[in-house]
Amino acid sequence: MKKLEGNFLYHQYLKVDSEHYGKIRKGEGGDLKVEGDIKSMYSVHSDEESVWTHYQVEGVHLPIQGWKIHITSSKNDAQKVLNKIARVCMERNLVFKHLKDRQSFMKMNSKNANRASSGKFITVYPLNEEQFVELLDVFADATKDYEKGPYILNDKRWKDSNVFYRYGGFKTILNEDGEHCIYDDTGQLIPDQRNPFYQVPPFMEPYDAYLDSLNVKDDLLLNEETTKLNDYNIETSLSYSNAGGVYLATKKATDEKVIIKEARPVAGLDGIGRDALERQKIELDALTTLNQVPGVVNVLDHFQAWEHYFIVEEYIEGSDLRSWLVRNYPFAGSVDLNVYGEEIVSIMTNLYHIIDDMHQKGIAMGDIQPANVILTSSGEVKLIDFETAVSVYSTEKPGMATTGFVSQEIKVAGARDWFGYLKLLRYISLPILTSDTLEKYLAPIQLNWIKNQYPSHVYKQFIDLFEKANNQIRYYQNDIQFKWHLEVDEQTEDLQLIVKKLVKGLGQHVTDDERFINGDIRQYELKDAKFNILNGGSGAALTLNREGHCVEKIDKWMNTYLLDQLPDVQNVGLFSGLAGISTLLYERGHTETVQQVIRKINQTDERNDLTLRSGLSGVGLFYISLYLETNKTEYLDYTENVAEKIAFARKTQKSLKTNDWSAVPIGLIDGVSGISLFYAALYSVTSNEDYLCEAIELIKEDLAKTQKDEESGILQTLDENNRLLPYLSGGSIGIGIAIWFLNHVSDQQLFKEEFDSILNLSKIRCTISGGLFDGAGGFLLLPSLVEDRQAQLDYTKDVIELAHLFLIEKEDTYIYPGNFSYRLSDDVFSGSSGIILAFQSIMKENPLYWLPLINVENFVASTRGSRLKEVH
Repeated sequence: MKKLEGNFLYHQYLKVDSEHYGKIRKGEGGDLKVEGDIKSMYSVHSDEESVWTHYQVEGVHLPIQGWKIHITSSKNDAQKVLNKIARVCMERNLVFKHLKDRQSFMKMNSKNANRASSGKFITVYPLNEEQFVELLDVFADATKDYEKGPYILNDKRWKDSNVFYRYGGFKTILNEDGEHCIYDDTGQLIPDQRNPFYQVPPFMEPYDAYLDSLNVKDDLLLNEETTKLNDYNIETSLSYSNAGGVYLATKKATDEKVIIKEARPVAGLDGIGRDALERQKIELDALTTLNQVPGVVNVLDHFQAWEHYFIVEEYIEGSDLRSWLVRNYPFAGSVDLNVYGEEIVSIMTNLYHIIDDMHQKGIAMGDIQPANVILTSSGEVKLIDFETAVSVYSTEKPGMATTGFVSQEIKVAGARDWFGYLKLLRYISLPILTSDTLEKYLAPIQLNWIKNQYPSHVYKQFIDLFEKANNQIRYYQNDIQFKWHLEVDEQTEDLQLIVKKLVKGLGQHVTDDERFINGDIRQYELKDAKFNILNGGSGAALTLNREGHCVEKIDKWMNTYLLDQLPDVQNVGLFSGLAGISTLLYERGHTETVQQVIRKINQTDERNDLTLRSGLSGVGLFYISLYLETNKTEYLDYTENVAEKIAFARKTQKSLKTNDWSAVPIGLIDGVSGISLFYAALYSVTSNEDYLCEAIELIKEDLAKTQKDEESGILQTLDENNRLLPYLSGGSIGIGIAIWFLNHVSDQQLFKEEFDSILNLSKIRCTISGGLFDGAGGFLLLPSLVEDRQAQLDYTKDVIELAHLFLIEKEDTYIYPGNFSYRLSDDVFSGSSGIILAFQSIMKENPLYWLPLINVENFVASTRGSRLKEVH
């Protein structure tokens, strides 16, 4: 799963009645079921975790692969189409499946759905090519009276019907890289392409040509409007969604740059069921009304081409506010906020006048957020993307909204724009989002930070803009107002008190179900994540156990859920599965169970994943900690076997494989620095210099993917998307820990310049999220990387100030927001468990305290370089 698609998943778990992530209850409309009798030879299966209902036929054995038929439908006709197609399938004893409920139907066709699979409502599996060809016309005739459904992008439409087809696998076949595959005509595995365009495997091209000869369609290109698309040269695509693409183009006649926005009918559904075409019409009408308003993008043309619709807008030279923020925000604490603050005032003053002028024309935009504000190269401010526009007095519920820039209290569209403006002012002053649910906790913290950090004259201008916008909100909705001045308790620097309150808060949030705690959405999305260290109960249980807190609750959860479910856990990783869980089992006295788990780990042929998060490096570290704890040489043998597997895989793999949508294959968690950590530890227990040399080379490999800012002296990793990353996961902090451990085991001072540049990260003003892996929590590990006492104190002061942007005080406890501050989290990855471990790393002067290794304090002491000299 790609990172962007994974991040969109968070919106599917934002329960409005909960401060934690959870599955949103099924929406209106309910199930989609075949009405009437189902033939006795059919067995019906609908897994809770799947969006499909499957209909298997007794005695029918499908081929491994073949031509699939997909039926699409509009949302209004879905039940009728299902009944019609199901009757045909049952008359002919066909195997088929369909989306099981209307919520799944809406998600499959939503704006952010997978573009390749969107539109697929019913899938039918013909037994052979003869049956396949016959069924195309049968299904086309059965659906001819219904409205057109979404075009399925990776299929080919049969004639002008709701019937589509493609060649692919009927049964799941995965290669070593986890890709879906089919067999070619020589019996070799090849990828089963699932791209958002039609592809046929080479050995089926002749048959595909035969199908084309039968696939006679009406000429959709006769519409004279279609020729308008030929008036433009498409230069590049700027973005894609299931609603359509956005393209940078040039008008041939004038060489003028323009933006062309595409809308796919019946696709890209929003929260109230409107499709992309409906929203495009809304945008066209709004921009036509606002064509004399400075600061609003101009619409130039609109037309239909093929089955899609297009509007042409002026091209604005510049960047959206998100990109501008990344380039211009003074993240390094050494950079003065005065100049940047004046820029904020200028931008927000201009935006204020644009919104006010727009409202004078009776139009509310409906989605004031950073991606829709463009800063031109000449310094102008422009608003784009009006597909959610309505009357300023409309009380209609918006079909789309940007989390962090909306409030459930706002009912009137004009007020909604001004609330978005207030949140935008706060966001570009301090780039941390808060959801509506956590606003009451985080707003006072953030506003107090802004007051203390910006020069007084700049802050006064912020207040003036805030009050003007607040007055506008009251004009549209006089029952509501927002305050800038909010009371905040004095923030403590007492580490023991912070940990005590975090532990208390974590203990109070322990659940009675198998998850043990409320964590990140990965608890629901990833296999074994309910039980693992990273996102599940084992991580929180290990954290509480190390604090001697909630021990009875830990044992009850382990005996009730963990031990019972352990045989079903498949992941072997340190953070993702069995290796890390075994640390908890061992420390709670379940040593015999640990032996059983180790046998399972050794029997698992895990060769592709080498990472610390979920692969061999983490497993190897666990074995070393077990060896250091027990002194049993069999564990050292296991460890050296892991090293051999890694060495072999490194020769055959071009890049590291990762198993998480946010994983960046650089650094400690998912990069080669994690392998370096393992090799350095192995060197410490074997004195084999080859392992040390390999550990050094791996650090060099990761450092080659870093970039240093000369002004601030900060070193960060640079990923394939050109993002600079400081974090524990994917960032330079992780590399810094690997360098520290390398020097710890070798008694050397390797990579000192790079290491010092990583330590400079303590001056970072803010991070988007607060968690240990991808946010502010990772910075708490920096003080433990230095031995000088004064340096420790200085770094500690800085990183506590950063952590306080996320620490929420509630009833004499601390609670913690998860990724993006959308909801609270108590896991190791993004929530309070990880933060407890990070704060303890400062107090125990142990940069590895957060690792789920057996007796981690002994692990660090036993791997120290001076120990090797004594052994020698």
